[in-house]
Amino acid sequence: MTTFVSAVELEKIAFSLVSTALNAKAVARIALDNGLAIFAYPDAGFVVVGLGYQRDQLRPGFIESVLKRRYQMPARFAQWMPSQFADGSFFVLLRMEYGARDTAPSPSEAALDNAVALLMP
Repeated sequence: MTTFVSAVELEKIAFSLVSTALNAKAVARIALDNGLAIFAYPDAGFVVVGLGYQRDQLRPGFIESVLKRRYQMPARFAQWMPSQFADGSFFVLLRMEYGARDTAPSPSEAALDNAVALLMP
């Protein structure tokens, strides 16, 4: 977990992923080269974007480190909700509302930069 995708690249990936998920009305997920995974979960009126790692990518103390960092800097990281799933994977989640707009919502470059910083080892 040492190399991260840039926020600019993630913004493009997230936009494409959210668009795909909304059009298909199904979860869209991409595993990135560095072990990081990103997904988009569409629902009525909102979409959840998650950025994180599968269980086998997590090292001891990683989750505690993320929680501590989020607690110490809430103004920067509070928009990202930490979540560990039943399969042991760990993601930070961002819920974005959308309406009848023609374009799909997507996390901003700044929001994705914060998520990447939050997930730093």
